[in-house]
Amino acid sequence: MKALLTIFFTSLLSFLSFAQEYLSPLRYNTAIKKEQEKTGAIHNTFIYAIDTLNLPIIDDFSTDKFKKYNADTADANVSDTTWYRLNVGGIPEPMGTTYMTDTTFTYVYDTVPGKGFDSIILVNKIPFASTIVEVSDIDHYSVVTQNVEVWPAHNYYDSLWTGVNPDLILTEQTPDLVQDSSTVYFVAALPEDSAYIWTDANAYRNNTFAINPVTIGVATFDGINQNGYPYDWSSPSAYGVADVLTSKPINLGTKNGGGTYSAADSIYFSFLYQTKGLGEVPEYQDSLVLEFWSPVFAQWESVWHKGGFPQEDFKIAMIPITDSRYLADGFRFRFKNYGTLTGSLDHWHIDYVILDDFRSHDDTLMNDWAFQLPAPSLIKNYTSMPWPHYETAPYNLMKTTTSVATYNSLNQPKIILPSGIDLLYKGTLVDNIPYVNSAGNVSGLSSFDMDYNIPSTFFFDTILADTCAVFDLEYTLNTNTTPERLKVNDTLRAKQVFENYYAYDDGTAEAAYGLVSNGAELAYKFTLPNGIQDTLRAVKMYFVSSVNDVSGDLFFLQVWDDNGGQPGNLIYTTDDDYTPVTYTPHYDIGNNVFYEYVLPQKLVVSGTYYVGWKQSSADRLNIGFDKNILNQSKIFYNIGSGWSNTSYQGSLMIRPVFTSKKDYLVNVIEHKTVNSVKVYPNPTNGILNIETALGINNGSFSLFDITGREMMNEKLNHNLTVVNTESLEKGNYILMIKDGSGNVVAQSKVMVW
Repeated sequence: MKALLTIFFTSLLSFLSFAQEYLSPLRYNTAIKKEQEKTGAIHNTFIYAIDTLNLPIIDDFSTDKFKKYNADTADANVSDTTWYRLNVGGIPEPMGTTYMTDTTFTYVYDTVPGKGFDSIILVNKIPFASTIVEVSDIDHYSVVTQNVEVWPAHNYYDSLWTGVNPDLILTEQTPDLVQDSSTVYFVAALPEDSAYIWTDANAYRNNTFAINPVTIGVATFDGINQNGYPYDWSSPSAYGVADVLTSKPINLGTKNGGGTYSAADSIYFSFLYQTKGLGEVPEYQDSLVLEFWSPVFAQWESVWHKGGFPQEDFKIAMIPITDSRYLADGFRFRFKNYGTLTGSLDHWHIDYVILDDFRSHDDTLMNDWAFQLPAPSLIKNYTSMPWPHYETAPYNLMKTTTSVATYNSLNQPKIILPSGIDLLYKGTLVDNIPYVNSAGNVSGLSSFDMDYNIPSTFFFDTILADTCAVFDLEYTLNTNTTPERLKVNDTLRAKQVFENYYAYDDGTAEAAYGLVSNGAELAYKFTLPNGIQDTLRAVKMYFVSSVNDVSGDLFFLQVWDDNGGQPGNLIYTTDDDYTPVTYTPHYDIGNNVFYEYVLPQKLVVSGTYYVGWKQSSADRLNIGFDKNILNQSKIFYNIGSGWSNTSYQGSLMIRPVFTSKKDYLVNVIEHKTVNSVKVYPNPTNGILNIETALGINNGSFSLFDITGREMMNEKLNHNLTVVNTESLEKGNYILMIKDGSGNVVAQSKVMVW
């Protein structure tokens, strides 16, 4: 230690003997000072005011009643407040101010006379005066402030033997506290917010998972979060609470018309529930739980639960609310499921949630004639096809009949009034098919298919659009018997999309399909209309993030011709001996999001052809599988012993993409690095550069981990943004680039190692 002090003070003496001026270390980097002003963890956080609802509360999930969190700082109902970390007397300290939370000192050194510089000793240690500063925790909301005793973030060293009094050397300390700030935005509730019931959207609202639903739309609970990722991929046996669906606060103390609620008002909470549907049956140890929030005791309490059981029709749960612990303003309810957290597993579906007064335990009928299932496509064989292909023979490519499913949940018949199908283009009615009532009425507690004969004059008019087209279809049903509980489910809306791809699926996956064999091949059959020859340029695919992360497994894109109804000769493969091109399953943020895999070289096809892959591992790649539209005859696999037809009924979520003479830009994000955005190096082990060559004004980037958690969200720095990834764990991430309007302009997988 003595030697170290000798070296230190020898250097110190030399400095003091010759230096007439010196510079102190910077307390902050002036180049980033402006950014440093907003470094609190809650900076740019939006706090939403949640309104309180009145009875009745009804949701059959046929419409979206999930609270939206998409406010912008420029919205009229948005205000802001800025908190500073360091304040004195309520006044913020200057930016760059630093403090220590422990004592700092002036150290006074001298030498022992006649002993030289090797006998430097500490002769005094003088503490700096402390200051009381108001320190705000701007990393958490609500912001809490407390008085803290602090000291300057430096020490002084004074050497008495130099003859200069004093001669002070300042040494900066790594500060415990640095002045910065956070701006939080507060979003006031709007009148239209009263239409929303739920404060979160973890459960999956869909029209396709349930079997024999009472109305179209259910909320499905499984092991997938709202971003479409498993809750936990860390272990195949991960288990616990998965989806949670929470209501807004509800007035169960004060009646809307005056007075207070009591047990005499006969308030009941009811809902329908079903296991499995088109998903997976929950095991006996899995469960669906209903909890009530007691405003009186400020706690959640379990009031109903059900363990897993085999597939059955929907059942009803009826829960009376008579306890004063719940009959208070601010009452809430929530559903949650316990199950496997590694994917879309252990499925529960709920429907027709009702909370209302003046009910009884026998109020189990929904008293509703409603649409039950989605409307089918009106073009033959496909749910979507390229518009230029449809234009060649619009009459021949239309179906001649169609049918939509409905259900009467009353135990009495309902009379059918004039109903029909409206065809709209860009909001304008262009055609209509009236429903011909041949049944007279709809029997009670029964399903009823509304069958339509499609006249030859009804088609998607090719004069209305040139490059692509999206038509809206509105199906209506009408009755004048017995006032119905809900009317919103009496209109069924669908879109007929014509872009640049072919699709058999309805856009939603109820399962994941895969092959477990190294070198296995999967082929999917498509047929172009007679006389059509076009150029295949890409394949859209939706891979399901389930059970195991196989986003690093390689596969090759392949195309075959037809050999008597099954794949024939291989006419295209990226498994080239000289320049092979490999692909990996890509998991995007959100449910049912397709990723576009571009072919290295375009391929001209006509007639019947097959698109698919050859995999390079024995892992299941888990392509999305739509169980609602049956195309078993078009799915083939080869695990080394020749082609076989799949044994499963459904459709693969694979879509061939074409470039035609009328090629167009569609409003679909191509999820790859495009010319306007470059990301490098990738993989990265420390620094990631985001280069926006065309300039994305006021843009931002977000980085998500493989579970869909947002790990970073920052503004882009003009044309080049440098991102430090050292704090991230090794693995795959998804980078999303947005422009100043919040539109996603690019998305890419990033590997950190």
